[in-house]
Amino acid sequence: MNFTHLKGFRISIFALVFSLLVQGCTNEPAKAPEQNTETSQDASETITESSVITKQARFITEDSEEISGLVYGQGDIGIVLAHMRGRGKSSWNEFAAKASDSGYVVLAFDFRGYGDSTGEKDKRMDRDLEAAVRYMFFVENVREVVIIGASMGGTAAITIADEYNVAAVAAISPSTAYGRINALEAASTMRTPLLLVIAEDDPPFNGYANSLLATASTTRYLEMTGSQHGTNLFAEHSDELTEQLLAFVYAQTR
Repeated sequence: MNFTHLKGFRISIFALVFSLLVQGCTNEPAKAPEQNTETSQDASETITESSVITKQARFITEDSEEISGLVYGQGDIGIVLAHMRGRGKSSWNEFAAKASDSGYVVLAFDFRGYGDSTGEKDKRMDRDLEAAVRYMFFVENVREVVIIGASMGGTAAITIADEYNVAAVAAISPSTAYGRINALEAASTMRTPLLLVIAEDDPPFNGYANSLLATASTTRYLEMTGSQHGTNLFAEHSDELTEQLLAFVYAQTR
């Protein structure tokens, strides 16, 4: 993992864990984190509609936005789920529950500007995703992370994969670029195993996927019937897509 970007992170994590222990012993609210703290966690448990036990998570990006997430399950392999434009972390609910049942700890989060996350919508998704990966390594203490991203989430995942030494990336209907995020450029030197998933009738994303396939040297390609985009593919291919994604995670982390 690239520790250049994680300077001081362990210190803030130890401070966070200590504050949570104090809270549990005294029944008093923990103090708010200092302004420069890079991550925070609300460990209160909730129950999702699918009766999967989850916990809330909040963490801070390097440009000081606060990101809201939901953690499913436990394990030493982490899956980070990055949503598509116009959706949010809830778009991953069913898949996240199934992945946690398979023994993975799963983080679904809202990009900045979505849900309870602060900031301007559809900007700097790469920084939000970087913070999510750091959270998994240093708060959930996983040994490996796989990112699964839909559309703009997949574009961001391809962009940061090598720099943050994730085990693999699965990108569902990604574009080659989104704003200042350039996945095609990143793919040209990408060493991280990549699975591209696309619907056969989803232009122009078919073309984007073909460009990424031709550029990245470590790519697998899965084309599905229909025209659904991003996490909407689960509506028509829930079992197949879930099976393929979990098989990919297993193959890259076993």
